[in-house]
Amino acid sequence: MDRKKSKRTRKKNGLVKKGGGIFVSPDGGETVYEQLPNGDRILVEQSQLAKDREQESDEVEMIGVDAIKLRRKFPALAKAWKQYKTIWHMVQED
Repeated sequence: MDRKKSKRTRKKNGLVKKGGGIFVSPDGGETVYEQLPNGDRILVEQSQLAKDREQESDEVEMIGVDAIKLRRKFPALAKAWKQYKTIWHMVQED
């Protein structure tokens, strides 16, 4: 009697095996990667919250003492920052 292998995914210790890779999420399900046998990771899914956190870490350099020095050095940047702050406060008040 021939037995066909199940195509269902298998869960073991919270990891799901499917094909050659293992699906992993370092942040509790907000971002899901496929971990390939060679060690590479491929992004499979990312929630809006995870995208927002990633953008936050990219934009953190826009504040602080170094950013203030940069705005002082480049007047166009200082003007744009002032306009940004004005719009920010207008939106926050509504």
